Amino acid sequence: MSSASLAPASTVPAGSSCCGVSPPRRQATSTPRGLLQTLSAPLLLLLAALAPSSVHGDDGGGWRTGRSTFYGQDGGATIDQGSCMYGSLPNYMVSTGVDIAALADVDPEYSGSCGRCYEVQCNPSAFSDGYGNYLDRNSACYNGATVTVTITDTCPCNYPANAYSNRRWCCGDMAHMDLSQQAFSKIANIGQGVIGIRFRQVECPGGFHPSPRAATWDFPAGTGR
Repeated sequence: MSSASLAPASTVPAGSSCCGVSPPRRQATSTPRGLLQTLSAPLLLLLAALAPSSVHGDDGGGWRTGRSTFYGQDGGATIDQGSCMYGSLPNYMVSTGVDIAALADVDPEYSGSCGRCYEVQCNPSAFSDGYGNYLDRNSACYNGATVTVTITDTCPCNYPANAYSNRRWCCGDMAHMDLSQQAFSKIANIGQGVIGIRFRQVECPGGFHPSPRAATWDFPAGTGR
């Protein structure tokens, strides 16, 4: 399983932030009395239209927005230990080679995801992690670059072996993929650790290959028989 960490959990204490970005100081805010009552109905409709529709929203053309970390060569979990059980990569079942990803197990598309392919593009953006720490990644992307990845693994929200980092990324506050380091490096500087992404489901280059692991009540991502 993907550990979804920017660094080993033991080196990232709770309340800290990644990549040199300090958590923002939070200030209490309040709404002036009567302000909401003075807003006209048309203005309220306009504000609603401008607000993000969902953390899992489709921004057009089948693209969803989210964020991505990477794993596989940082001393933690390796891409050969994926929960879908495709085994050591590359191999004939995974036509994208070592360009693979782990999908968060709270994602609405997680069920039946093993072997599915996604096109992933770095998306210049700013966002927060699961603890509310603000991260600006507007300058992280290689312009227009995309990579096609196969889902071979899971980014579990509840993962005691790396609890802090997995809860930081994989618990559904925002759509999240943990890419292999090789895939991440094709669309952004790995020194950024985490980036905003756009992603959409596509046909796999070599066709769909079901996972060796079947779906069960506790592992709905499986596609094997």
